[in-house]
Amino acid sequence: MTHVLIAADDTEESVHAARIARDLFGDTAQYTVVSVARTRAMLWTGSSMEWGVPYTMMVPPAGVAGPPLVFQHPTSDQPHHTPVDIAERQADDVAVAAHLAGADTMGDVGDPADAIARAAQACGADVVVVGSHDRGWFSRLFTRSVSSELVRDAPLPVLVVH
Repeated sequence: MTHVLIAADDTEESVHAARIARDLFGDTAQYTVVSVARTRAMLWTGSSMEWGVPYTMMVPPAGVAGPPLVFQHPTSDQPHHTPVDIAERQADDVAVAAHLAGADTMGDVGDPADAIARAAQACGADVVVVGSHDRGWFSRLFTRSVSSELVRDAPLPVLVVH
């Protein structure tokens, strides 16, 4: 049986990629959907170019831990208290939207390409499926491509769905 790892984020491209994976690999494949969130350290102390996009950063003064991270998922009345909770809920949402009944879901934190590759190895995936975002030439100058990093560095086949 083929084990397919689907990388998900909060875009429609993730749902599209998951549906294409289901169409290609069928109902007999085993599916795992993973979503990756940033950590508190990335939110507060990372470089503004860490994710490839320059943005204004607020860094708390020395000795100040910053505000507690409590997130509210847009479709839930219950707050989720960690980025991993949000990421796992996002993976659940993609699995449901793509009609992947019985899919395992997981959330992780860190660099998206690294976390997806780790998840693929941890679950024994045979292939990684990831969506592609349509970006202009200027955006590509500053925005990292997770799919390109996976194609280049992942130790298993990567299917990029446009």
